[in-house]
Amino acid sequence: MADIAYLLSSVGHHDEEIERRERVANELVPDGDTVRLVTPSDAPLSVESTVEEQWAATELVRSVEAHEDEFDAFFVGCFGEPGLSAVREMTRKPVVGSATATFHTAAQVADRFSVLTILDSTEPMVHRQIHEAHLDDRLASVRVVEAPVLDIDHSSDSLVQDMITTGRDAVTEDGAEALIPGCMSLSFMQVHDGIAAELGVPFLDPVRIGLGTASMWAHWNVTQSPVTYPTPDRSKLGNLFYS
Repeated sequence: MADIAYLLSSVGHHDEEIERRERVANELVPDGDTVRLVTPSDAPLSVESTVEEQWAATELVRSVEAHEDEFDAFFVGCFGEPGLSAVREMTRKPVVGSATATFHTAAQVADRFSVLTILDSTEPMVHRQIHEAHLDDRLASVRVVEAPVLDIDHSSDSLVQDMITTGRDAVTEDGAEALIPGCMSLSFMQVHDGIAAELGVPFLDPVRIGLGTASMWAHWNVTQSPVTYPTPDRSKLGNLFYS
């Protein structure tokens, strides 16, 4: 059994949506594991810029500090993965990023993959993530599905069709052999199987893959290297943490 913290990076979702996501997340992990969404005390409404990413990163570090003893693993539940490296420095428990886990899965099931991001402004952020994951040569393209986080309707057939149309362009024009929805709000629509069947290539689910990775790491006692992610000198962190 593993207790997994799903670290939220924003405060733009209403309580019903948070409850829905927690329910879906618990349906996706192995029997016996549990997932609890951890909401930050203060954070942007959504993460769609580098400024918002940096703000969210601080809050994720605070979340881990406050809840470290309660969980066996932490999952950075935003595709932009704000503060992933910093969060890994804060704990010796496993910390998994939703995008990074999915990128590396895509690189195992296909030679080239594309990411469907949500805005023109988030496209460069995805390119930076791919570069940091050392997968530049495996990226076919980053395509935009115009869908700001706070406007995403999880029951929208038109949005599903937009992902199919954009994904088909990535496959036929860019040479993508697998696709990734580049936003957790898109991922929580849970339409991956249908889109994969429509397009004939894997349409990978960052929620399922990321939480599955966190579960596996917790069960097999896999965690980030303390050499790569050394523990910070907490005496220098001043008032970073809430009293």
